[in-house]
Amino acid sequence: MICLMLTAYFSKMLDGRCFLLSSGWRPKKHNVVTSCSRSSQILKKFKVEGLYIVCTPDIAKDLRYIQILKVWDILPLEDIPKLGHRLETILNRYTDDFINLCVEKYLEGDLEVPQSWPLSMEFSRFKDFSVTETQSDFVGDTSDGRSYVENSQVSESLLLMKFYALSSGVVNHLLSDREGRELDLPFEVTDQERDIILHHRSSFIVGRSGTGKTTVLTMKLFQKERCYHLAMQGCYDTENSKVEQSSATTDGKVLRQLFVTVSPKLCFAIKQHVLHLKSFACGGSDSTERSLIDMVDFDEEESQFKDIQDSFRDIPPSSYPLVITFHKFLMMLDGTLSNSYFARFCDAPLTHGQLRSSRSVAFQAFIRAKEVSYERFSSSYWPHFNTQLTNNLDVSRVFTEIISHIKGGLGSIESCNGKLSREDYVQLCEGRGSNLSKQKRDTIYDIFQAYEKLKKGNGEFDLADFVIDLQRRLKHEKYEGDQMDFIYIDEVQDLTMSQIALFKHMCNNVDEGFVFSGDTAQTIARGIDFRFQDIRHLFYKKFVLESRTNKHDERKEKGKISEIYHLTQNFRTHAGILKLSQSIIDLLYRFFPLSIDVLKPESSLIYGEAPVVLESGENENAIIKIFGNSGNIVGFGAEQVILVRDDAARKGISNVVGKHALVLTIVECKGLEFQDVLLYNFFGSSPLKNQWRVIYDYMKEQDLLDSTLPKKFPSFNEAKHNILCSELKQLYVAVTRTRQRLWICETVEEISKPMFNYWKKKCLVQVRQLDDSLAQAMQVASSAEEWKSRGIKLYRENNYEMATMCFERAGDTYWEQRSKAAGLKAIADRMRVSNPEVANSILREAAEIFDAIGKADSAARCFSDLGEYERADIAHLYGLRIARYGPHSSSFTHISSN
Repeated sequence: MICLMLTAYFSKMLDGRCFLLSSGWRPKKHNVVTSCSRSSQILKKFKVEGLYIVCTPDIAKDLRYIQILKVWDILPLEDIPKLGHRLETILNRYTDDFINLCVEKYLEGDLEVPQSWPLSMEFSRFKDFSVTETQSDFVGDTSDGRSYVENSQVSESLLLMKFYALSSGVVNHLLSDREGRELDLPFEVTDQERDIILHHRSSFIVGRSGTGKTTVLTMKLFQKERCYHLAMQGCYDTENSKVEQSSATTDGKVLRQLFVTVSPKLCFAIKQHVLHLKSFACGGSDSTERSLIDMVDFDEEESQFKDIQDSFRDIPPSSYPLVITFHKFLMMLDGTLSNSYFARFCDAPLTHGQLRSSRSVAFQAFIRAKEVSYERFSSSYWPHFNTQLTNNLDVSRVFTEIISHIKGGLGSIESCNGKLSREDYVQLCEGRGSNLSKQKRDTIYDIFQAYEKLKKGNGEFDLADFVIDLQRRLKHEKYEGDQMDFIYIDEVQDLTMSQIALFKHMCNNVDEGFVFSGDTAQTIARGIDFRFQDIRHLFYKKFVLESRTNKHDERKEKGKISEIYHLTQNFRTHAGILKLSQSIIDLLYRFFPLSIDVLKPESSLIYGEAPVVLESGENENAIIKIFGNSGNIVGFGAEQVILVRDDAARKGISNVVGKHALVLTIVECKGLEFQDVLLYNFFGSSPLKNQWRVIYDYMKEQDLLDSTLPKKFPSFNEAKHNILCSELKQLYVAVTRTRQRLWICETVEEISKPMFNYWKKKCLVQVRQLDDSLAQAMQVASSAEEWKSRGIKLYRENNYEMATMCFERAGDTYWEQRSKAAGLKAIADRMRVSNPEVANSILREAAEIFDAIGKADSAARCFSDLGEYERADIAHLYGLRIARYGPHSSSFTHISSN
């Protein structure tokens, strides 16, 4: 993000000076920064109206390697030495060859013209620390054979700064915003990211949390939009066209790009980012920017897409690129085909013509009431199954087997009814990565049959039923919706094989039109279980081979599938956290090699201190020590969190800390980031209990045991220790939520010992006694703005309880009431089956709050769920008028006055 904080006059002066520099002009006066030795060769300053542009020559990768000027900051003279000192630590890591290329000059008259070199030329930017003779000069602990380029807070890192190419379009875009709002512009990417973005074949992108997967997908989409726009304007670059030969057409055809992600929150962020980028690429006006900013205010998923019909037929060109959730994708596909899945439900409020238009509020309420999620399966179905079947089985594992394998696997796609037979399912025990015996699979199939019978009796459905019906209809009728040119699927680890296979009908451009991105280390979503290699196999079998069958001899030579791209540079956190998370991945590789994709270890240029294992005094509660011993507690700030295993643990901790800290479960925190994380009692609350001692088995193999560690411990048994896989994945998600500091605190020493000993032997953690001084140092105060920002992030994750607390800390009454009402509605939705009378009472309270604060759309949904359709229609009309005329229009009155 670039925020305009300068006067219009200075901006124009800066604009002019930057263009002079980029065109090759250099002032005659010597302008080298001399505050430090290495930078004297490369760091330069140029004066502009009392301030200085501080920059270095650099090398960028494009169609060739080319010299550029990289601007680090614009500062008063007295602040330059401080920046120079920070840059010195980075510049000292540059190789002599790289420095020589940077400072090489090529003159045309009085102008300095950038040099360029072919991509075949090899050079290293940073020195090879493993062979340097002066390792002591570099940052970091070299005991692991590595060293790091920078030692700083991740949030203050110079290496993680975003840089923007200063073109005339960027400058005009910056100067056009007179209100000083943030402008979302395309930033420069790494060489590896650029290679993936410019790769023109269908591809698979896998990377751990924080490696920039979503950035690559978004920029890949934007690159095609930009090339298409240039082609339409007749100024398409000949060389670029060789790279993007399928990206742009000049025959007036609409470029149809589809971006799908599972999370509504991530979808919202991507949609906003993409529309800003498109506005920039197409020279968007002030009114365009304004309409984009209005997107910030949405409550539920359907609110994002109320202007997009539930069909892929005849989508307006202005709606592309189309950025939607997977749920919206299913609804649109259903509306494109004949005989909607929901027509079978006699109480579904469908009316003529609704299959094409966006469905009504009442219909959306019906879907929410009838869909069986994991939460409903666990609370409303599991207790009704025979306990002889459910004993010794984990409800989450059973749901995963039903959704991912029996009803959602590759085999189920090919079966006549979309579901595996008992025989086929039991035979999966002989396949890769199976840790369920034939007997357990038989039992799970019994539960599946009981579930299907009960679900049918309740008149309910799950997402797998919906997908099976879509697959059946697509076998018997041709898809007649818009054909997409390119499809991008993010968070693909949260989809089943059957769900992914739906996309093959949307795009005939199999060779070049698909990009899948995700991370199987983060598959803690209930009901999902696969690896990227599985997607690749699915893509070859269902996309590539079937497209060859449909095309007699057209472009058969393009059947090769791209290799999987691995993103390994982490932009979120530092090396101390990455080494700890890699140690967890190593355990998954050893014990469950077929449950996770094998990647190179992540790297970071940022050094950071090792995570801290906290030790408390005897009979001393660490939470009380941190939050309960003083009347003037600062508490944790908005960028800090306590992570616990489940709701029961969260409620227990919340009772102690009150409003002094955010407390989230591991499932709730997925997709969120914090500066500091306190992981509390993960091992002590683990269902594995003493079975964590199997870690010693791995330590023995790695020669990490010594005389102080146990000699007797269990050997790994896949059937006995199968739950270890999900435990390690949850642990991985938890430790990767932090950008800077991680503290790990346990109440049951014996259970946590194996992992703590493993980490200590690998020198990955430091042990510190929790005293008053450390407890105080852990706490960081936050401003009202920071609390509100965190509250909105939690609100979008549907974590209304913690969001409400944040808004209360921020002193924002409107958002506090809005979050409270949304939380009440969520409670009512969960209770609708078990206690409908109480649920309606809670829902009515939510509706009245939404009404009182002017949230008409949300009030309408609540009234519709209550069956009060007349009042819902009034609220819906009020919401439409707000959208058209604004909340303060005199053309209508408040809902309640009706």
